[in-house]
Amino acid sequence: MKFYDVSSVRQADENAIKKLGIPGVVLMENAGREASRIVVEKYPYAQKICIVAGSGNKGGDGYVMARHFKERGLDPLIVLTSPKEKIHGDARINLDIAERLCIPIYFSSECSDEDLRILFRSNDIVVDCLLGTGSIGAPRGEVERAIRLLQGRRGIVSIDIPSGVNGVTGEIYEPCIDAEITITMLAPKTGLVVMPGSEKVGELYVAHLGVSPEAILDDKPRAFLWDEKNTAAYLSPRPLGLHKGGRGTLLIVGGSYLYRGAPLLSALGALRSGCGVVIVAAPTEVCESGSSFLPEAVFHPLDNPEEVESLLSWENRATMTVVGPGLGRGERGRRLMDFLWNQWAHPLLIDGDGLYWLSEMKGCLRKRRDVILTPHEGEAATLLGTSAQTIASSRLAAARDIAMEWGAVVLKGYRSIIDNGAETAIISRGGPELSIPGSGDVLTGIIGCLVAGNHFSLLEGAASGAWIHGQAGSCLSCQRGVDGLLARDVANYIPTVLAELRGNHEKAKS
Repeated sequence: MKFYDVSSVRQADENAIKKLGIPGVVLMENAGREASRIVVEKYPYAQKICIVAGSGNKGGDGYVMARHFKERGLDPLIVLTSPKEKIHGDARINLDIAERLCIPIYFSSECSDEDLRILFRSNDIVVDCLLGTGSIGAPRGEVERAIRLLQGRRGIVSIDIPSGVNGVTGEIYEPCIDAEITITMLAPKTGLVVMPGSEKVGELYVAHLGVSPEAILDDKPRAFLWDEKNTAAYLSPRPLGLHKGGRGTLLIVGGSYLYRGAPLLSALGALRSGCGVVIVAAPTEVCESGSSFLPEAVFHPLDNPEEVESLLSWENRATMTVVGPGLGRGERGRRLMDFLWNQWAHPLLIDGDGLYWLSEMKGCLRKRRDVILTPHEGEAATLLGTSAQTIASSRLAAARDIAMEWGAVVLKGYRSIIDNGAETAIISRGGPELSIPGSGDVLTGIIGCLVAGNHFSLLEGAASGAWIHGQAGSCLSCQRGVDGLLARDVANYIPTVLAELRGNHEKAKS
């Protein structure tokens, strides 16, 4: 599924009207008819339907829907949050038709809170046609009151986007509609797929307007959903004569006295993802305990800052290098970051404390584009010099800003965002089961493995790794719930995910 900027979809509407000659009232008719069909299919039991509408064209879609509901023998009613004289154009045409068909129309300004509660409760479903995709800022006036009185209600259908969600950024304003399903027109908007807005969308449907989206959409999608097919398509085949060197070699630099397990979990994630050789460069105590935990890895003791050049012994073998899991914020971490960023010839993945050093050493680091960064919202805020709350409310823009300055980025969280400065992928798997200690370290190892051994581009490797990680977590949560999982459980489930991916891909090809 592809997601577009609101401005792109608005321009597509204008193209349909001006270039193809389709009147706006016809587009509105097609939108309302298609949306009403989806509602009836989704809610076959619904007899009484309340359309609550604002003054714009989104309300016009609702008036068309009311007419089609009545034609099907249902009992629609309309609640207007705007005076009738403020409704113009195509929306007014369809409101007048609804009125002539004797569809009941109520004005919220003439109703008490209790009157509106009764209206909303007495209907099987409520259709939200209040605010369109161009709305910015917290709802006000009668719209705010209607949304507030609908909070906590089930069976809400939002048209185009839940009212109170920013269609561009996915930011949520208060109050906000919590939809059970959202029917968006022509093409999905970015605010529907990114957090926190995506939490308010429910099931997403697309209503077509009687013309192919490709015929009127001028711009490329702002983002696309990365799924199983994308991931499987990039997994390299495993020939019978394969040896471990053909699976890639990954160097992981990290670990410290306090954080001994982080690089080991990254190594486990990489090995479970099929990496041929994994080298862990870490303090001696990490290497000694790690060799018992993970004897399949190679361990390179690295205690003193002066020893960083000893890593050059692996430069000809390691096709990808991870820097940061448990690295620490002492002099050793600074020296390692400086050396690897400025002198290392192969692609880098920067995670954990590596991201801290990246923000601290901005002026000392050369420009390079063969880098993947994997921050959570707090680390992203440090990189951009802002707050985690700001990142959370505008995740798409934050990921693009980081990508433009540093390279490919995985902005972690529900619906993780992968951006390389030109393309944006949204990950379709993963949930609260992954909010556990060490989960991000496992993800780092998966991505490192894919880039090291599968000849992925940075965006392909990052997106595929995030999908595999998310799928492993999703499958485990279905079996065991979202609580009590360990990061190593997620890592150990990766071979099952990969086997299913390859098997399903082969079936699809045949």
